[in-house]
Amino acid sequence: MKKIFLLSLFLGLAGSVYALEKIDITTGVYMESENHNATYKDSDVTVHGIRLNLNAKDYPIWTEFVYEYRNANSLSGHQGDADRYKFMLGSYFSLGDFYFKPTYELRITDVRESSLKTTDHRFQPNWDYKFNDQWSLFNGWLFGLRVDKDYRGYSETKSWDDYFHELETGVKYKFASDQNVSFSLYNEYVKNEKSDRQFRAYKFEDWQLRIAYQKMFDNGISISPFMRYSVSSKSKYADGIDGDHNGTARYGVKIGYAADNGIGVSGETYFQDKPEKRNIGSDKAHKDRFFFKLGLDYKF
Repeated sequence: MKKIFLLSLFLGLAGSVYALEKIDITTGVYMESENHNATYKDSDVTVHGIRLNLNAKDYPIWTEFVYEYRNANSLSGHQGDADRYKFMLGSYFSLGDFYFKPTYELRITDVRESSLKTTDHRFQPNWDYKFNDQWSLFNGWLFGLRVDKDYRGYSETKSWDDYFHELETGVKYKFASDQNVSFSLYNEYVKNEKSDRQFRAYKFEDWQLRIAYQKMFDNGISISPFMRYSVSSKSKYADGIDGDHNGTARYGVKIGYAADNGIGVSGETYFQDKPEKRNIGSDKAHKDRFFFKLGLDYKF
């Protein structure tokens, strides 16, 4: 019932806003599938999403609403199933050769059959700088505060304040108007608040080298193979059993298609191999992952 109500709300809002000639409207649906090797098979996830994007024509501002249903394949049933809501507000403007694209996102995840409810406040002060017609600097930054309402070893559910960030800085070289290659350095950091259930209190940090190539064709198709490699990736737990994931590698490709009639298709697939070494006890098997995403958009 909740999904039907949410879909009706989105469609009603889209129909109302469509009458406003000053706004570009894009609606879309997508599906994601994440599959692991046999050791981690109970953590497979499928996500179905619907989105509505509103972009003002006369002002540098946009907003987007997203609903996702997360289906988790677990040995204990569907305790990982969740409803996720995303509300985003962004802008874009330039000062000379500097380009700014700040975004704020409120993300709410409600895990079914569980007391866990997560609220993320995500701030993205993204900016680029154009050196010349061929070289440019890009920065994709994310700073987040996560409030988890969950049971973490105490007798009652409490709220926990956790911090995370994802920082990517790199350079892009344009061969021609339809080809470019990018090189970047990426850092991810997560710090969960302590609890007496030690495995729930941890720090995670990952440093990656990334490279991607993009080719755009005259028929509206674009293709972008990419590679990501973790030069340093560690998990530190309060109980002293730390993890080492150095050498995590991801190989994949993104595709896109934009038609003249407003229809757009996007896709992504990759394979990732993640070592699972521990400083105490025997190492775990590598956590292999296969990911696939397919999306369909329509711009009014």
